[in-house]
Amino acid sequence: MLWIEEVVDDDKVVDFSKSLSISNLLARLLLISGIEESEQASLFLEPKLAHLSDPFDLPGLKDAVLRISQAITKKEPVLLIGDYDVDGITSTVIVKQNLMNLGIDPHYVIPRRKDEGYGLTSEVLARGLGLADFKLVIALDCGTNSYKQANELKEKGIDLVIVDHHQAKGDLAEGPIMLNPHLHPNQGEPWRNLCTAGLAFKLIHGLLKYLREEKMSRAFEVNPAESLPLAALGTIADLVPLKGENRILARFGLKHLGNKPSIGLQALLEESGLKLGSPPEIEDITFKLAPRINACGRLDDPEVASSLMLESDLVTCRKLARQMNKYNEERKAIEARLTEHALKLAEENFSDKTAVVVCGKGDAWNPGVVGIVAGKMSNALGKPCLVLAEAEDGAYRGSGRGIQGLNLVNALSQCQNFLTHWGGHPVAVGLTVEKANLEPFTDAFVTAVDTLTGGKTTPPSLRITSTVEESDLRPELLNELKKMAPFGQENPEPVLALKNIRLAQNPRTVGDGSHFQFSVRNGTDIVSGIAWKMADRMPPGDQNIDLAFRLKWNNWNGQKNLQMELQDWKLSESD
Repeated sequence: MLWIEEVVDDDKVVDFSKSLSISNLLARLLLISGIEESEQASLFLEPKLAHLSDPFDLPGLKDAVLRISQAITKKEPVLLIGDYDVDGITSTVIVKQNLMNLGIDPHYVIPRRKDEGYGLTSEVLARGLGLADFKLVIALDCGTNSYKQANELKEKGIDLVIVDHHQAKGDLAEGPIMLNPHLHPNQGEPWRNLCTAGLAFKLIHGLLKYLREEKMSRAFEVNPAESLPLAALGTIADLVPLKGENRILARFGLKHLGNKPSIGLQALLEESGLKLGSPPEIEDITFKLAPRINACGRLDDPEVASSLMLESDLVTCRKLARQMNKYNEERKAIEARLTEHALKLAEENFSDKTAVVVCGKGDAWNPGVVGIVAGKMSNALGKPCLVLAEAEDGAYRGSGRGIQGLNLVNALSQCQNFLTHWGGHPVAVGLTVEKANLEPFTDAFVTAVDTLTGGKTTPPSLRITSTVEESDLRPELLNELKKMAPFGQENPEPVLALKNIRLAQNPRTVGDGSHFQFSVRNGTDIVSGIAWKMADRMPPGDQNIDLAFRLKWNNWNGQKNLQMELQDWKLSESD
């Protein structure tokens, strides 16, 4: 793997450090992240909820607030339609909970992906509309590209509010009120990269602000901060850039999630092995909470997750949390089998191509896990990968994951003549291909990727944030790094390097034998490290090596110690 060390002018680091009265390391981290102004740095290091912009700055939000407030005043039946991933479920729950607190109890439906597809489809709309005589539908994390369904609602005399952050891929329906930052051309706004959970938080903030101005008494009893944990879950899970307002929502949402979780989230934290009383880490969301929520939708039972978040009885919540954990274990087993099969197909058919399209049918090709499998393949192969499963109607539906520097939406737009449905984000897409179009689509997609990348794949690389000395491996160093948290998209967790060092003792395998432990001396103490899934390439204990790692706290048996989490190692050039 190629190591790429971040380069920052040393004089600039020193000057920035002095101007902000911070360490050289923290100044370096800020400069690497693109923060070069003192005011910008202060806002980044000490974010406050008060720094959130006026919700009414968002185009479309005022119209949405006025229409929803009308529904509250007139006690109109309201239908919420969300997506089946973390962002869609949390945004749906945010809106439902707050509207309940304001005096109306909206119905909601989450699509069953096997027979209703993704988002605001005619199938899920028909199921939802059968629940009551609705005057207003609110689509969450979907709807931007639902031209047909928007017109269906318009013909029925039902108003539609769309709260979404997906890219538009064609003509927009004229009837709906649309709250989508990507429909507006400017780029510098703090709300530009909000996911739907963040947009839902802004919508509720604006709604409460308006209703308080209108002297509605119940609006003064509703605390929008109670929605912060859900906003943070959606924001972190949906991999949006953790800068600007996303950073504020993630930081304070994690704080509230650790200290003031709802009954449902408390049960989910407990089932995930997380302790209450301190904020979860980003990895806790990414690897523990989000997979359990997503697993419900992947196994076609998404309302287990939403029910948990809406439930107020702890016993019921714990039962639901156990069900979510069961689904997650099933999901992992299905995913492992499919990943192995899909990688084999990729090797057989696309080893000399810049992109991969694999497909299959049968129980092994569960449509609920194809996105995860595509992500694993993309990381392993360094190529954009599409994984498609045959549906009951004979069409192939699936997901794709991209690579750095390639916009998958642009790639699919060049093949759209072969697609029935498609859309998503630059690094993650969903699509449907009719069986007759599968072969020509595959050729067109590979050609599109060739054109956009110049026919070159990006070799695996690791960005090194800073090289440190063994003597630097102390709690003070980690405390400095944590000032940049929460880490995520466009604010990656720093990767540190030790150069030309020798391990304190020979590494040894642990766990099931696929991991290994190692250690180095910081002068007076031994600092341990863990290498996940790397036991097949353990470093020597008797030669000088370079280590690339992330520094973390390891909480075990009531003890809190520094731990290196190995990313890569290599023999020192001078050895």
